[in-house]
Amino acid sequence: MDLAVEISFQNPEKNHKKFIALKTMGNISGTSIDRGRYTFIEPPINNFNQPIQPTDILQSRYRGAEAEAGLIWNTKSNKAIRFTPILSLYSRSLARKISSLKSEYIEEEKYSLHGISGGMGLVFPGKTTIHLQAQVFQPLYDQVTLYGRYIGIPYESLVSDKPLNFKAKIQFSKGNFGWTLNLESLNLAGAENPKSKSIEASQAIIPSTLFTYFF
Repeated sequence: MDLAVEISFQNPEKNHKKFIALKTMGNISGTSIDRGRYTFIEPPINNFNQPIQPTDILQSRYRGAEAEAGLIWNTKSNKAIRFTPILSLYSRSLARKISSLKSEYIEEEKYSLHGISGGMGLVFPGKTTIHLQAQVFQPLYDQVTLYGRYIGIPYESLVSDKPLNFKAKIQFSKGNFGWTLNLESLNLAGAENPKSKSIEASQAIIPSTLFTYFF
């Protein structure tokens, strides 16, 4: 489930607008984990954590937040089809919590990506306006943090490999209402950490939808 808000500013005489967008996200149900591809450090044994067997099912839950601020050009309303270039500063965080039926909390990985984003939109005006947009996000600063009660304190690793990330959306708007389909591909770099465990690079494919009201 996502919750998002966007505020934009535009001088009527200018053909571009400034915007700030914030979004939070999280999955409602857990996602099963392939035990053959995932290794973890056993949590301490207590009343809430019992020994985990190789056949026990592990689940992950995700949560995260996103902030973006930038410029969109060619934004004056008209009846012609138009391109809308976009350039922005972009910040994304994504956390994955691992648990099982026998252990309420095993560990958590948090990924932080901060950088610049650029892309292109295409607007088809009409009674129902259609807006297509695709963006590429280049992280300039990446960090992976591993949390867990068995560790005692978080361990942080800076990431030297900064792969590109992508997102696309299609938005239908009519009057004050809109409906948007989003697809985001986050390429999460790995981290070598001798103090706890190394984390392999992974990819998060995040589809989502938003129902929007325009003030």
